[in-house]
Amino acid sequence: MAIRPAKKSAQLLPAKAAMGPKLIGFAEFPLLNPCGPPTLLLVPEEMQNLSPEEQQQLVKSLYTAASQGVGFMYARFPISSAENHSNEEVRFLHEFYKYINSKEMLDFVQEVSGRNDLLSADSQATSYTPGQYLTRHRDILPGEERRLAYVFGFSESWHPDWGGLLQFYEQNGNPRDAWSPAFNSLALFDVKHIHSVTYVAPFAAAQRLSLTGWFRAIPSKLGQEQHTPPI
Repeated sequence: MAIRPAKKSAQLLPAKAAMGPKLIGFAEFPLLNPCGPPTLLLVPEEMQNLSPEEQQQLVKSLYTAASQGVGFMYARFPISSAENHSNEEVRFLHEFYKYINSKEMLDFVQEVSGRNDLLSADSQATSYTPGQYLTRHRDILPGEERRLAYVFGFSESWHPDWGGLLQFYEQNGNPRDAWSPAFNSLALFDVKHIHSVTYVAPFAAAQRLSLTGWFRAIPSKLGQEQHTPPI
């Protein structure tokens, strides 16, 4: 596992990018088979159209699954779909998508990680707000040839008491290393590592913002929508 600060200091996220993220939830999320269960996707308008009782029931069902160590809830925007977005600031995210797939970046990640089989990367913008989380899992998915997971952090002045830690675990489930969100930081780690994003506290005063994805041993699919389970 390699965790290092980003060498490049460019701000990759616009300050007020109206990304229109979707709320994601898994009612089930087995540790060793993260992509088998169905995914619940809700745009903000769909969530708002639910009655208070329906919203409470939805969150309750997700929390019930989370109490058993399965599932997640957060918002995400697939950057591969940003190229033709009507919002210029959102379209800017596609430049990051192209950069993460550039020879310069792939060579840098291979140098840092010691791997020589990285051919492409995918990416999504993620946001965790109070009450959201990602339970323990590995990022291994058959057929997608993932090698390394990455997290570009864009949370400024994050307080560790707010939660949202990138938490790693031993094979028996005992916690080990953990990192608090940090602005303009890069985390790289092998997809074999069990990890989570810890619960964001109700009193957290900001969103946990990041650009995340995987470096893969398959050619780039720029312009094509990618299936993106959690990170």
